[in-house]
Order: sequence, then C-alpha cells, then structure tokens
Amino acid sequence: MSVVAADSFLQQFSLSIETHKQILHCIQAHHGDMPYQSLEAEICANADCYRFAHPAGFFRYLALLGKRVDNFTDILTQAEAKLDEKHQIVSLDACKKELDPYYDTLKNYIRTARTFI
Repeated sequence: MSVVAADSFLQQFSLSIETHKQILHCIQAHHGDMPYQSLEAEICANADCYRFAHPAGFFRYLALLGKRVDNFTDILTQAEAKLDEKHQIVSLDACKKELDPYYDTLKNYIRTARTFI
C-alpha cells in the first residue's frame, strides 16, 4: 500500500524515471526482504531499523502495543519479534555498532520481564 501511495504522490513532482524508481525501491526494500539496488535503499532500511531498535523507539512501540493488546505476554512476544526482525535487517557497520548494545540490553529486559509473569 505504501508503494502505491508513494507512486501516486510522486507523480506531482518532476522527477526523472530513475529517481522515481529509486524512491519506490527504497520503500519496497526497507524490510530487508529483497536485495538493495542502491546504497540509498540500504540506508533507508537501516534508518527504519535504527528508529525502532533505539530505546526511544522500542519504548514508544511498547506504549502503542499497550493500547492495542491486553495480554502482557503477548505484548512482550510481539515487541521481541519486531526487535529481532529489525536487528536482522541492520546491515551497516556504524548502525550495528551503535544498536547492538541496545539490542542486548532490551533482550535482557524482555527476558527479565518474562520471569515475573
């Protein structure tokens, strides 16, 4: 849906066909489920992961899940799955270096929280 909406939105600008395609590819590839066709696509994917895997993004997600999901175990399961997904996508060394300690800490918090359920 995002690609369709972006494609429609981008029509109003005088972009080259190549730039238009590149922007759409950045959107399509940001979950890391297809090969990056450009450094820009890889940077977009890493930025998306960084935004989530940083403690501020992770705790915002927990707050959002708390409004949607009643069961604390389910909240932890969903948050951990998304954290693992984002961690797997991170490919740039600078992002890995900064996010890995956060990932380890958040995983430890999740593990600890499960002991009190």
